[in-house]
Amino acid sequence: MAWWQLDSVLKEQSELYTYYRAQLPVACRHCGEPLRQGPPSQPTVLYCPWGHYQYPRDWDPDLDNGM
Repeated sequence: MAWWQLDSVLKEQSELYTYYRAQLPVACRHCGEPLRQGPPSQPTVLYCPWGHYQYPRDWDPDLDNGM
């Protein structure tokens, strides 16, 4: 394997890491239930209907980034 191939692999991994850290969660990390959008007064809030998880309150990019 050449050095430029290793460099390419590292750059691709960096791009994927950045992409997945920027993704919003779609399911509760505790029970897997799809997150629902919050009330009209808080449209940016996503929450688990069972009360296990709320985005952005409980969001941790190291746990919720899909990697």
